[in-house]
Amino acid sequence: MKIGIIGMGHVGATLAYTLCLQGLADELVLIDTNEMKVQAEYLELSDTVQNLNHHVKLIKNDYAALENAAIVVFCAGDIRVLETATDRLAELRVTSKIVEDISPKLKASGFSGIVISITNPCDVIALYLANMTGFDKAKIIGSGTLIDTNRLKHRAERDDVLVIGEHGESQVALNVSSEVEKLATGTGWEIYAAKHHTAFGISSSVARIIRVLKTDTRELLPVSSYDESENCFYATLTEFNLKDGVIRRILPPLNNSETNRLAQSIQTIKRNYLEI
Repeated sequence: MKIGIIGMGHVGATLAYTLCLQGLADELVLIDTNEMKVQAEYLELSDTVQNLNHHVKLIKNDYAALENAAIVVFCAGDIRVLETATDRLAELRVTSKIVEDISPKLKASGFSGIVISITNPCDVIALYLANMTGFDKAKIIGSGTLIDTNRLKHRAERDDVLVIGEHGESQVALNVSSEVEKLATGTGWEIYAAKHHTAFGISSSVARIIRVLKTDTRELLPVSSYDESENCFYATLTEFNLKDGVIRRILPPLNNSETNRLAQSIQTIKRNYLEI
C-alpha cells in the first residue's frame, strides 16, 4: 500500500518510521517544504529498511507520486507556535495557511484516496482541508480523540473509557471522575513541557487507524469525522474502510451533562473555524 506523509516534522518522521517497522506501507512518499529535513529523514529511513524483512520503497517531495496513493496523512504544521501559547487554537493562524498552500497541490496530484488529518486544531483543519480540496468529506478522517482516549485509559487504568468531541480543551471524557479527566487532558501539555513536542502516541494512534483501513477490520475508533447535521468534524466512535471512508458514526449513550458538554464542544469547534 502506498502512503503519503505531508509534513516531516516530529510526528511525520515518527509516523514514517512506525509504518516502516510495522510493515503497513510498501511505498512511502515523504513531503515537506524543508528539503534538507526530507533528505535527512529519507536517508535515515533508508538505513532503517535495510534491517527489515519486508521492502519499503521511499519517495521524497513528489506530489505526482500521490496520484495512486491509498492514504495521505496530513501532519504539516509548526510546533514552535506553542512556545508562546497555551492552547491548540494558537496553531490555527499558521496551519490554516499551510492548508491553503498544500490543498491545490494535493488536488492537482490526482489523489483520490483517504486523507488522515493530524494537524491541529484537528477538527477545524479536517473541515478546512475538505473545503479547500473539495474532497468527499467521508474520505477525510481526523485523528480526533483516539490519542485522548488512550491517555484516559492510561490515567484511569481502565479500558472502558472514551473521549468524544473536540481534540482540544473542550473534549468530553466519559465514565471517569473529573480528577482523572483533568489528568488525562493535561497529558499532552505535560509531555510538551519536557520534550517541546509529542510524537510517539499520536504516531502509533495514526498507525492503528491505517491498520484498520488496510485490514478492513471495521474496528470502531474515536476519530474525527464529518457530521452533516452540524456541518462540523468532531470525534465519536466511527466505522470506516479504505474504499468508502466513513461508513457510520455512533454516538454512545450520554447523560444530560455529557450531552450538554458535547454540544458545547461542537460549538467550540464551529467558533474556532470562524477564526480562519
